[in-house]
Amino acid sequence: MKLKSSVLSLMATSLIAIPTVAGAETVVNTHKQVTEAQIKLSDIHDNWAKKSIDYLVSKNILTGYPDGTFKPNNYISREEAVKVIVLALNKAPKQEQKSKFPDVAEGFWAEEYINVAKDENIITGYPDGSFGLGNNLTRGEMAAILVRAFGLKPTNEQGSLPFPDVADGYWAYKDILALYQQGVVEGYPDGTYGPENNITRAEFATFVERILNPVKEENPSPNPTKEITAFSFDFKKMLKEGQEQTLALSVTYNDGTTKDVTKDTTFKVENSEVAVIQNGKIKALKEGKTKLTANYKGQIAITSIEVEKEKVEEEKPIEEKPNPTGPIEVNNSYKLPPVTIKGFTFKHDGRWWSDEGNPNPKYVMNGRPVTPDWVDERGFSYTELPEFSETPIKPGRYSFYNYYGEKIYDISVYGSALSYIKMGLPLTKDEFINAVNRLNETKQPVTIPNKNIVFDFDPTQGEKLVTMTVK
Repeated sequence: MKLKSSVLSLMATSLIAIPTVAGAETVVNTHKQVTEAQIKLSDIHDNWAKKSIDYLVSKNILTGYPDGTFKPNNYISREEAVKVIVLALNKAPKQEQKSKFPDVAEGFWAEEYINVAKDENIITGYPDGSFGLGNNLTRGEMAAILVRAFGLKPTNEQGSLPFPDVADGYWAYKDILALYQQGVVEGYPDGTYGPENNITRAEFATFVERILNPVKEENPSPNPTKEITAFSFDFKKMLKEGQEQTLALSVTYNDGTTKDVTKDTTFKVENSEVAVIQNGKIKALKEGKTKLTANYKGQIAITSIEVEKEKVEEEKPIEEKPNPTGPIEVNNSYKLPPVTIKGFTFKHDGRWWSDEGNPNPKYVMNGRPVTPDWVDERGFSYTELPEFSETPIKPGRYSFYNYYGEKIYDISVYGSALSYIKMGLPLTKDEFINAVNRLNETKQPVTIPNKNIVFDFDPTQGEKLVTMTVK
């Protein structure tokens, strides 16, 4: 991470302390270094942010509570965070100034620091003109405040965030992008950022330490301790009878890194009548639910597998009575055979719609023009078979929602395939659906050979949206 040297030198000599009691005056320590023996915070020994907290305490940047605790999981308030940053920037409060916010009373312990933050444009307040005294600082607000305070900028303005819960229109998007590209934030183990989540004292300490101490240790421990914080079963867990899925498991550690541990994991299915494991794949056998257990080096993770029954519709006999002299005369028992176009099958469900006004009807019932009701594989009906364009779709990037892992998934990917292939996309239904499934399973772009078509996740929305680039 690159930071201006003037900022670093300024931060290294600043003195910061978080209030030891809510509403109490903050105690500012002297410039002396604190030795490791003097750091006696009793509740951070096993905390994931201990290194960052210890660093800031050793620099007299943060202090604990009078009882010797740090309370790393407590949320930090807006006024506490503001005072920390103002002291870090060595901005002297102007005592003669009056409160700049209606909800900050004159004489309040953080009033002067809030005034400085307002003057320096570090904070702007809420739309109603208030500061939000007593409110917890959110992760989105934290990003904006840190970026303004330390002059951080994205290393690539055209870059994008990997967090699906931060849309490119979010008010603090550029601020979060700057922190992400500067290596200050990494997101949660599930891949999200949580812009509206309250930030804890541990998180705040970590982000400040990453700004102040961007250079890693020259001789880090050769065997750093890592703790698994999350397991992810990276495959579809709702299957149809006869369907197979390649097993995949990844773990997330307390430092935010992830690792594919599939090869070192033993998988076991609880109910072998519902599904079995064969050659690294889980195969759905029978409608029902079962548990899948993963054992990675003695650590157990469990997920649910649901198998749906494959629906088979009973075909009614066709009673065709062609009339060589005119339209075909039909009745309520007359049914047309299925029609397949580019892999999409449309069935006649036996119903007929009025086709009054058609001067050349193909079918009549009791002397009245009618048209068949066609039904696609989702159950959607059509008065006419869909028309598929023979003109190739224009080059460009097209997007559609990705409901992978949800019940609506099969329906939604079918609908997307139908829409784009009708527009002239040179693929069949199975080519389209198989490409999307491979993308979800491998998390890697999927290219259709000889078609110049690439399926990938949207660069701003992540796995929430699938993009299809037609070259």
